Amino acid sequence: MTQLPPAKLARVRTVAQDAMRGARWWTLLDLERTLRGDAEFWRDLWAPSLAIAAHKVGLKGARSKLDEAIDAGFHQTDLFEPELSAAFGADPDWSKVIERARANVPEPALRLTAWPEPAPAPPVRLDRAEPHREPQLLPRLPRAGAGAWETAKLLLGWTAGLWRHANARINAGDALDVLEQVANGARYSCVEYSIVLAQGLNALRVPARRVWLRRGDYHDGVGQGHAVAEAWIDDLDQWVLLDGQHGAYWADENGKPLSLPELQARERPARPVHVGPRAPMKDPGLWAAYFAHASVTGIAWEPKGFVPVFQDGQVLTTERLVRDSTEAYPRLSDLAIGITAMDGTPAVELKPVHPYAIGGAWNGEVITVHGRQRFARALDREPGEHRAALATLTPYGPLASRELRWTAA
Repeated sequence: MTQLPPAKLARVRTVAQDAMRGARWWTLLDLERTLRGDAEFWRDLWAPSLAIAAHKVGLKGARSKLDEAIDAGFHQTDLFEPELSAAFGADPDWSKVIERARANVPEPALRLTAWPEPAPAPPVRLDRAEPHREPQLLPRLPRAGAGAWETAKLLLGWTAGLWRHANARINAGDALDVLEQVANGARYSCVEYSIVLAQGLNALRVPARRVWLRRGDYHDGVGQGHAVAEAWIDDLDQWVLLDGQHGAYWADENGKPLSLPELQARERPARPVHVGPRAPMKDPGLWAAYFAHASVTGIAWEPKGFVPVFQDGQVLTTERLVRDSTEAYPRLSDLAIGITAMDGTPAVELKPVHPYAIGGAWNGEVITVHGRQRFARALDREPGEHRAALATLTPYGPLASRELRWTAA
């Protein structure tokens, strides 16, 4: 049967649907020849509908159109219940008819069986200079290294050598303000080192934020707090604590740089590693005592109870208070996926967690879309099982990969 022109097909479908809804069975039956020309809906809609209509008016062989549909692959019998069972349920072979229809359900052309999912966590808050100020800050910084860790160590050592520590505070301003005042001879505290380090790292596209460390009895006394920074290091696939005042980070017995939660969990003080011109810490154990309590930009955590007042009566504000530090430390190499269409075929769209993502990688091949943060790749439709290693791409290269699996029929 020749396919109907679109305009005529639309009119015939409307008449047929109205006839079905209004139980005008002869009207529907009179349209059979024309409806056979509707290749899209004949098997799954019109043939079973005509079988019901033929039974309603008492025509012999009414079930033949249903059998024809099942032979062609029809399987959605439930859409026509209870009318189908009322019409043909008494037939001796009805159970076999239903089995034949159910056996027609094809395997899906594509099925995703495993995909990456980021762990639940609040959005990460970074310490950045205002967008209009960052371009002015960037020329004052050392050039980025080949990798994120190399860049972080370069900036850590550079920050520590900018001025000799003093207890003065700038009280307002950003890294650019601090650098301008230091150029005029000003000296500042650990707070200003943390500002310059965190905002400088972000300007170089290394995600960083400030960290406030507090000793165990920080609600009374003096010298109970210390300000540092931390950064997500792409090539280490982890957060690392960085002390801009001392030009140091902390490492375990094997030399692995440590995050703040790792430092808090240790029974023995970790080893500080100095990368700047400053003299080594005189008493690493004393400084390790500051790991007892901590908060970062946007979030604080305390497993047993939070004391919201600092030594001088200052209120310790935080946007979000949690009990577990894991909520403050998303893995920025994580990514989610979405499903989109590319040239009419299903495709996977990468949705990076990393704030400085510039693209994605699919089995090592870079995928980007110019002008948009949309990194998509069509799924292979060759029959069989497929796997792909997905990764976020940053200015420092691809991050740790996550596996995607799917089957095609």
